[in-house]
Amino acid sequence: MGDATQLKRLERYPLAMYAAGVAVECMLRAFRHQDLEHQAHHDVAHHFRACDAERLGERARAKLRGPVATVHLLWLNSFRYSHEQRLRHHLNELKYYTRVKRGADVLKVACTELMDAALQIVTVGDERWRNP
Repeated sequence: MGDATQLKRLERYPLAMYAAGVAVECMLRAFRHQDLEHQAHHDVAHHFRACDAERLGERARAKLRGPVATVHLLWLNSFRYSHEQRLRHHLNELKYYTRVKRGADVLKVACTELMDAALQIVTVGDERWRNP
């Protein structure tokens, strides 16, 4: 998340969003149920469903539902190839702009929301990993 934060500070929003999403993907894969094959292919919601309920814990799972939904909505693995115009087009297709205050930079707001959700997921995952 440190690299994603630095990229956001530099206003490199597509790369910041990509890095935050990869951090989420890695954290959720760490909790994947051992009996399940990896079939998510960069689908954060699928990674979340594949988490071992016992290892992750029900309280953590409940805390992560909202942030996972946010990341699932705003993140695509293909962001690593995207320029700002492409990402703005993606947000436009989602009708994301209707949620942003008039005059605000839609891309910056989306990046902030994605990064906040990713940080929650990584923090909760790290806590569960260290204290099972």
